Amino acid sequence: MENNTVEKEQVIYAAPQKSFTVTLLLNFFLGFLGIHRFYTGYIGIGIAQLLTFGGCGIWTLIDYIMIIANKYNDKDDRPLADYNKQLAIGSLIVILILSLACIIFN
Repeated sequence: MENNTVEKEQVIYAAPQKSFTVTLLLNFFLGFLGIHRFYTGYIGIGIAQLLTFGGCGIWTLIDYIMIIANKYNDKDDRPLADYNKQLAIGSLIVILILSLACIIFN
């Protein structure tokens, strides 16, 4: 009787990095619900932000600043993929214009 041994190759699939653009857009439009936290794997903090409307906007603002400064990592402590400095600056300009418009027309 022949002894056939089959070696099983262990394959480890790493989860792909989370996208900077998707994270920034989720924070920009749905940050008060913490959706960007769910996307990047921070489920517990995402639930807390969901229940407190982004910490009354404070968590959302802090996360936004961290994202545009490229200091925001996913739950596996990996930086966001495809960082785009122009998009970060553009979104900051839009926020400033909207803030000024609210102050002027209020």
